[in-house]
Amino acid sequence: MSLRASFEKLIHLKNPGMAVQLLLLPLTICSWGYSAAMRLRAWLYKACIFESHALPCRVITVGNITVGGTGKTPTVCLLARSLAEKGFKVCVVNRGYRGAKTQTPLIVSDGNQVLASAEDAGDEAVMLGRKLPGIPVIACTDRVAAGTLACESFGVQAIILDDGFQHLRLRRDLDIVLVNAADPFGNGHLLPQGILREPLSALERAGIIVFTKADNQNDIEALIGRVKELNASAPLFIASYINAGLRNCQTGTTALPEQLPGAKVAALCSIGDPESFIKMLTSAGMTVSEKLIYPDHHGYGPDDYTAIKEASARLDAVVTTEKDIAKLDSGMLQVRDLFVMEIEQLIVPADNFLKEAISRSGLG
Repeated sequence: MSLRASFEKLIHLKNPGMAVQLLLLPLTICSWGYSAAMRLRAWLYKACIFESHALPCRVITVGNITVGGTGKTPTVCLLARSLAEKGFKVCVVNRGYRGAKTQTPLIVSDGNQVLASAEDAGDEAVMLGRKLPGIPVIACTDRVAAGTLACESFGVQAIILDDGFQHLRLRRDLDIVLVNAADPFGNGHLLPQGILREPLSALERAGIIVFTKADNQNDIEALIGRVKELNASAPLFIASYINAGLRNCQTGTTALPEQLPGAKVAALCSIGDPESFIKMLTSAGMTVSEKLIYPDHHGYGPDDYTAIKEASARLDAVVTTEKDIAKLDSGMLQVRDLFVMEIEQLIVPADNFLKEAISRSGLG
C-alpha cells in the first residue's frame, strides 16, 4: 500500500483505537488550526474585510465540504445542459487542476470544439469540454479572471463554477452543495485528520443541497434530518448515477452495460471515489478481476501503460472513466477492447431542481 493510500485510510477511520488516536494526535492539532483558519476566512469575507468580486452575470457554484468524489462533474454537466436547453447562455469554469497552462484563463472549449489538451488544461476541464458541446469551458486557477473572460468572450448569462463552494473570492448568486450519502462527513474531523474541507456549519451557506450516491442508502432519512438541522431553508434533492453506456475506444460505438454480462474486466481509474466506479461495473453484471486504481488526477507514465496492456491481454476488456480517457495517451495506449463508462447524473425530482436553480440564482 502506498504512503498516500495509507494516509487516506487513516483519515477515513471513524472509531480508531487509543493507539491510533495517539498516532493521529499531530494531525488532530493541525485539524484544530485548520478549522480556526477556515472559520476566520469565512468571517473575513462575510464582514467584507476580504473582497469578493462580482461579475456581470449570474454565478452558480457546484461544490462540497469534503475531499474526494461526490459527483460534482456529472452535476455540473446536468445543470449546464439543462440551463442551455432553457435558452440560457452558460459557461463552465473549472480550476484546471494540474493543468500546465491554467495560471491564466485558458479556453478549453469554445462550444464548437475542444481547444486544449489534458496536459495543459487538466483532465476534468477537458472531459467537461468533450461532454458539453455548445457550451464554453474555461480553466484557470483564478476563477475571477476566468469568469471575466467568459463574460467578455461569450456574453454569458450564467457561469457554473465547478468545485467552487470554498472559492469565496468570487461572489456567487447560488451555492449548490453535494453531500455523498454513502460517506457524508467521514469521521467528522477537518483536514488533515478527516475529510472535511470546512466545519459542518458551512452548510448554512448552501442554497440547494443534493445527496449524491444515494442508491441503497438505508439511513438516508437520518442524514436528511441531520442536514436540515444545519440548514433548514435549502431545498433537498436526491441524486444517483446512471450508466449511460460503454463506449468502445477503438470503434466509437456504444454498447449497453448489459451487453457485456459476465465479462472479466480490469477497472482502470484515477478518481476521488474509485469504489463507486467498481460498484457500477459489478452492478452491470461484469466481474472486476483486476483493479488498476491510481491516485486522483494521476498522470499516466510508461509503467502504467505496460500494466494496462498486460491486464488487457489477460482479460475480456479494460473499462475506464471519462475523466481518465481525457488524459490517456492514445499513442501509448494500444489496448484491445478498451471501454469508457459514460456516466450521467439523475436528480429527483429533476424539474423542481432546475426550477429552484433558476429561481434562487436570479436567472428567472
